[in-house]
Amino acid sequence: MGLLKESMRTIASRAVVYTGVAALGRNFFPKNGALIFYGHRVAADDEGYLEGLRPEWLDEQLAYLTRHYEIITLSQLLECYELGRPVPARSAVLTFDDGFRDNLTHGWPVLKRFDVTATIFVVTGCAESGELPWPQRLGFLFQHTQRPSLAVSWDLPDRTVIELPLVTPAQRRAAYLMLKTHLQSQPRERREIWLKRLARDLDVDAPRDRMLSWTDLRELQAAGWEIGAHTFSHPWLAQIPLTEAREEMQRSLDDLRRHLGIEHPSFCFPAGSHTAALMALARDLGFRSAFQPNPPHRVNTLANAHPFALGRMGLPNAPAVNLEAELDGPFYALRRGLHRLTGKGVKRAA
Repeated sequence: MGLLKESMRTIASRAVVYTGVAALGRNFFPKNGALIFYGHRVAADDEGYLEGLRPEWLDEQLAYLTRHYEIITLSQLLECYELGRPVPARSAVLTFDDGFRDNLTHGWPVLKRFDVTATIFVVTGCAESGELPWPQRLGFLFQHTQRPSLAVSWDLPDRTVIELPLVTPAQRRAAYLMLKTHLQSQPRERREIWLKRLARDLDVDAPRDRMLSWTDLRELQAAGWEIGAHTFSHPWLAQIPLTEAREEMQRSLDDLRRHLGIEHPSFCFPAGSHTAALMALARDLGFRSAFQPNPPHRVNTLANAHPFALGRMGLPNAPAVNLEAELDGPFYALRRGLHRLTGKGVKRAA
């Protein structure tokens, strides 16, 4: 069903672009502000159940973006808010979350061809250890296990045991999603115990060479890339105690200061998990900005946003025609109209 949906979306996108509808939208409805885009991995696979953006698709998308938008840095955008300057019309900011090493090996060569840079939001504990962020580490274990099943004992008084079948790819993915839901609300130490136990029971060792090291990050920083914070261990911050959330945020801030000399980095909430109290905490700790998940706007201006209410949208894991149709075609307006009629919020493009 997912492949069929993506195929239909690509067909519709091509129709919008090749008939000239997107060009008309671009001319008659200009973006008088800044779009902020995010990605994660730059790779042609879904290791850890996190689909990467193929380098050739990133190349296509940047060819489109640099043709129609001015690519600026996140700092340049923030200076507009801090100094009260108008946000450049038809501008765009590029960001990547987590700090995967393929951002350097696959992403940087593409961005270099277009003479642009991006901001990487780093899970600082992963930069130190080399381990995958815990959701991808968990996914890797289930993707690569040869075990036919897994007996799971939940953290409950009656020691409930669930036998999870792992014969087919669908069964392994379902088991992964079940464990991910359970672990996302666990404290870091308990989550690590679970991951080590699962690695043993599934007989899989997750790789430790997929993340950017501090040396890699210094190389990107010297090339003009900006580095932001994405916590220490990638927890869902709104689902853990505020004291632990503070520690996660503070530790990532301290790591960036110590290793890269960054005093006031921007911050990105893992999985968008946040509360008003956490957003206020980001300000209080000294972060420069943070994103508002599922904002009511996607074009950031002085009138509709501020450094702690910036909106982002995902770079699609698809050819550039999908991105062009999404930005300049009628899809976004149609979704907004539908959501208003049904009383639902507008879902961010992914």
